[in-house]
Amino acid sequence: MHKEVKILKRIAVAIAIAAVLSIIGISVLTGLNGGTAKAADATYVPGSKCKTCHIKVYKAQAETPHAKSLENLVDAGEETNAECLPCHTTGYGQPGGFVDAASTKDLAGTTCQACHGPGSAHIEKGLSKEQRRAAIQKTPKDACTKCHKTHEAHPDIGAKSLPSLKKEVERLQAKIKELGG
Repeated sequence: MHKEVKILKRIAVAIAIAAVLSIIGISVLTGLNGGTAKAADATYVPGSKCKTCHIKVYKAQAETPHAKSLENLVDAGEETNAECLPCHTTGYGQPGGFVDAASTKDLAGTTCQACHGPGSAHIEKGLSKEQRRAAIQKTPKDACTKCHKTHEAHPDIGAKSLPSLKKEVERLQAKIKELGG
């Protein structure tokens, strides 16, 4: 009888191990990794989350005109214009995207996710490098033209951009003066 109990215990342990391995296998094969969201279900996250792993790119991007694109709208008095916000912010009108400068300041301007898509699935814990790469889109071919072509439809855009251009000229003149020129 004692021998039969040992055999039954070994069978129970084997079944338990097989069940756990099956769950892990299904998780890995489906890319769920214990509940990990799929890239298609991803939402926008604060831009500072990108900074955690991509510090050099984040800092470099922060110095570009794209990072300051919302400022152009503010200078032109168009910071609440729903036609302009999709290109001058990140994820406007999308889950987790830009709402306003006060509540979603990390998504003001054209940030990483404006081109690469929402990043919530990319930053989830427990993902392998391959799963992270698969969870964020490569820069699509139309990433630039979807916003930059839009200006062709607005003949008055030049006049609206004058305050921003004036501000930039003043900034450059101050820098020249500071350098002794």
